[in-house]
Amino acid sequence: MGVNTMSSETDLDFFQLAANMRAMRRLKPDPVPMALIWKVLNAGVQAPSGQNTQPWKFVLVSDARDKAWFADQYANAMETRFGLPRDPAERGATRRRGQLRAIYHQMDHLQEAPYLLLVCGERDWPFKVAEADRVGLAPPNYGAVYPCVQNILLACRSVGLGAALTTMHQVFEEALHEYFQIPIDYGVVVTIPIGYPLGQFGPVTRIPAEQKTYLNRWGEAPVDA
Repeated sequence: MGVNTMSSETDLDFFQLAANMRAMRRLKPDPVPMALIWKVLNAGVQAPSGQNTQPWKFVLVSDARDKAWFADQYANAMETRFGLPRDPAERGATRRRGQLRAIYHQMDHLQEAPYLLLVCGERDWPFKVAEADRVGLAPPNYGAVYPCVQNILLACRSVGLGAALTTMHQVFEEALHEYFQIPIDYGVVVTIPIGYPLGQFGPVTRIPAEQKTYLNRWGEAPVDA
């Protein structure tokens, strides 16, 4: 239980790592050593941030009751916002489709992940919002926190852990703050279930950058040198 079966891949270079980092929504319930979690989180906090403000904090959830509470809220949100039924009997043949099957698995088994990581960001008004318009709560500093999130995801992949971020917590964020006693000056940016993967890592399918890039002006394709 909990043995890292992906250790043979931990020597992948960065470009191999980035090209083989699938979102892993199907996770084993096997325990994960805390030493690996610290390794992952300490990779996260190496991310750059403006003026080195490091505006992130983490809530690492391992308690079974707390994970079950989050999983229940998450499944409700997926059903009410995306029409994905909680009851497997109501899902029909769509359950067999690859990505949707993984999403349904996460809905059914999220509470079994060894850890749920809430990545929080200190609230900070974007520069474009004038002082006079800064009413209510500022959003978290997404631009500063997401590099930390990406470091965490890459670190998980590097040590053989599966992970896939979700922002579905936004549907029940007020309840989330109350339940986990998160102070109002922080907002939850993403939630990341972490555990050993049930599936296999492999190459991702993406449109090449050459087909997504314009030169100098929108619509002008780059010319190979």
